[in-house]
Amino acid sequence: MRGGRSEGAISDDNLAIVLAFVVNRLRRARVQYALIGAWALSLWGKPRATADLDFLVLVKDDGLERLATTMKECGMAVDEVWRQWNPLLRGLQVRLLHRGVTIDLLSPRDQHDQAIFRRRQRKRVEGRYYWVVSLEDFILQKLKVGRPRDFEDALSVTERFREKLDRKYLGRWASRLGVAAELDYVLRL
Repeated sequence: MRGGRSEGAISDDNLAIVLAFVVNRLRRARVQYALIGAWALSLWGKPRATADLDFLVLVKDDGLERLATTMKECGMAVDEVWRQWNPLLRGLQVRLLHRGVTIDLLSPRDQHDQAIFRRRQRKRVEGRYYWVVSLEDFILQKLKVGRPRDFEDALSVTERFREKLDRKYLGRWASRLGVAAELDYVLRL
């Protein structure tokens, strides 16, 4: 992802190397994934600097913990301090560290997260192909989280792809997720 960097920030090249490494490990473990977060934003909206990688991973039951173990065996470290300070996320998210990069692996939390895997798209990133969350699902994810930065991200994607959006899909899920008013506002701007 090309974006602004601050002093001491992780290089774009290092992020691309870690991205390829993590995806290779997910593929070897036969885990379906979708790249989400700022890297997906760089494809769909206005890029912003980031020093982390976010993945939605399709695992069952204790699969996230087993995946974390697999990743540790490949040289990544589980962020135990983060885990200690976020006990309610056990089983839903694991944070790994590799070459100075933070990697968040999130398991689906609702039916919409499950649906993401049916609509994800193969996109070229830094010379390689990866599975990336779709435009509409990216917007819905951001509206679900609801932080000001997430709202700005959803807006940047909506502005860029306004005519290409599947509004029926967006409206159906926004109603189910309780973010219909937020979606309506973003689509009107």
